[in-house]
Amino acid sequence: MLERIMPELPLTDVSAGVAYYRDVLGFSVNYQQHDIGVMDRDAVRLLLVARTDRHTGIGSCYVYVQDANALHAELVDKGANVQCEPVDRPWGLREFGVLDPEGNQLTFGQPFE
Repeated sequence: MLERIMPELPLTDVSAGVAYYRDVLGFSVNYQQHDIGVMDRDAVRLLLVARTDRHTGIGSCYVYVQDANALHAELVDKGANVQCEPVDRPWGLREFGVLDPEGNQLTFGQPFE
């Protein structure tokens, strides 16, 4: 019985990643040490992990939101690396993507009818 998901996003510099997710993407720090950052925003929790042999490359996750336009405007104002304007997709989601400083992608989508 699945309840939640907590994506792991690998970073070379976890401390810098924690600062970016806090200051630019609006997450709060739930827990932090040198090789891990647990980041919360509303009902979403992300785990920033140190890049290791086990955690290589980049990660990505998809986050459902209530208002893609408002979140997009907020993140643009804060200087996030927003990849595009919100776009209505044929599968019923208005979405846009953001890259963190190390290339991990967060896609935000708002369902529409």
